[in-house]
Amino acid sequence: MRVIKGLIALVLIASIVGVVGLYSQLENLGVVTTFFQDLAFQYDWLFYFYQVVLYVLLLLLFLAFLVVLFKPIRKKEIHVKKEMGQINVPLHSLESIARSSLKDIVNIEDTQVKISLTKHQKADVEVTVVDEKQQQLLSKGKQIQEKIPFALQQMVHLDTNKTKVVFKKKKVESSLLPNAKKAPRVL
Repeated sequence: MRVIKGLIALVLIASIVGVVGLYSQLENLGVVTTFFQDLAFQYDWLFYFYQVVLYVLLLLLFLAFLVVLFKPIRKKEIHVKKEMGQINVPLHSLESIARSSLKDIVNIEDTQVKISLTKHQKADVEVTVVDEKQQQLLSKGKQIQEKIPFALQQMVHLDTNKTKVVFKKKKVESSLLPNAKKAPRVL
């Protein structure tokens, strides 16, 4: 990160000096104008250096433009139209609706639900279930994939694009100390 900050600082310093040099060629700034004229005559490589700096800046601006243009738009809330007006439902409320719909299938405390909204007001749902026994995985997975879209459709009229279910084993916590303490030896 420090290297990137250093490179940005160097580019900014070179840009400032270049702008002042160009402006001094348009307007007579006294000592500054003579300094930059002498500098241009003594060091030919400086002209090429500023050309490279300008091309690099142009490339960076073009890449930033492409990132802004093609970055997928993710929404943080959904707008539900009712007879009286519009209701804005935030993303965490959608996640809690999806989690509460799973209370009959799995333990809610060991379940994480992540919902991301697309620009066409559809939901991509990812459910992570931590199960120590991992019994009946296929039937639970199918039930989850059916239950979440039904609950979201019924509560907020939200269509789901895809539902992904991931089962993980519960990690066994191992302590750093051995289980059986050794008795102190007395001589």
